[in-house]
Amino acid sequence: MFALDSFNSQAGTENQLIELIRGMDSRRFELFTACVEDALPPRRLAALATPMVFPLTRVFSFNGFRQVLRLRSHINRMQIDIVHTFMVRATILGVLAARGSSCKVILTSRRNLGYWYTPFYLNVFRILNRMTSRVVANSEAAKRAAIEIEDLQGSRIDVLYNGVQLARFSGSGDPSLLDRLGIPRPSRIIGIVANYRSVKDLPMFLRAASRIASRHPDALFLLVGQGPLRQSLETLTEQLGIREKVFFTDGEGPVPGYLPLLYIGCLTSLNEGFSNAILEYMAAGLAVVATDVGGNREAVVDGVTGFLTPVGDENIFAQRVISLLEDDDLRKTMGECGRARCAEHFSMEACVREHEKYYESLLQGDRT
Repeated sequence: MFALDSFNSQAGTENQLIELIRGMDSRRFELFTACVEDALPPRRLAALATPMVFPLTRVFSFNGFRQVLRLRSHINRMQIDIVHTFMVRATILGVLAARGSSCKVILTSRRNLGYWYTPFYLNVFRILNRMTSRVVANSEAAKRAAIEIEDLQGSRIDVLYNGVQLARFSGSGDPSLLDRLGIPRPSRIIGIVANYRSVKDLPMFLRAASRIASRHPDALFLLVGQGPLRQSLETLTEQLGIREKVFFTDGEGPVPGYLPLLYIGCLTSLNEGFSNAILEYMAAGLAVVATDVGGNREAVVDGVTGFLTPVGDENIFAQRVISLLEDDDLRKTMGECGRARCAEHFSMEACVREHEKYYESLLQGDRT
């Protein structure tokens, strides 16, 4: 059973889980999903994983206690062997329910560096860790953060990397998406796939864009995402004098339709566990310029598949992008190397097989 808050946003974690469910062998695994928001997962998953909903807003409430008992009853009735939780509310609900059930293995996930932990949630997670069989991190960086912040023993944390469907990003893209945004063709488009949230440090991307545009006036900038900071980002483009060079997708159009049309893939995050956007850039054959944070160094080989830059330093970030704009051979070579690395280490097929082997090893007692 995979327990998560919701499939509604289909952001990085949700999409990874969807692909994992799609790929797992139904002859060996019977799959279930448990969501805490009152909405069912995408219809296409219903035939692959039995969906259940345990609606709640606050776990620590009368309704929360009721949903814990409901979930525990389902785990026992369905004879669930493994409960693997994602996201905060689902993790609290799932661990509390599974702990008193017949479930054999309880797993929680660490997919970022814990930047959002408040003292309250840190204490909650430390308590839940005592009830958990093992913890699954999506990078060595996320594992180190769990050790340092939560005082978890490293021997209890396993690393399973994200994967990407290479075939989805190997096409020529959808130029009509650019037409809808009013982006002229052909253009040298520098893109960033990131929802408009503070942790992605998109203002730094725009400040770097201003420096890049002063050197290469033909360069355009595309923010593929959506989120609460949309208006403030647009205001910043006006203050920087680059409003006509910056375009926002506002969540419209599929990411695989945009990426093959980009020149360079960027990421300016302040915090990352293991970036799905970077994997998608590499799958699309793009050279990557990203901040050296979290698991980014585990995906990007600095100087080979792209460049890693200090967090918050728009000057160096801009310089790295400019170097790729001025050296087409280097840009293409990095993109080719990135796609080869992605195929070798981070394909979704490999990700699914690793998860399957991992789950089976837990039930066979290979990990204690």
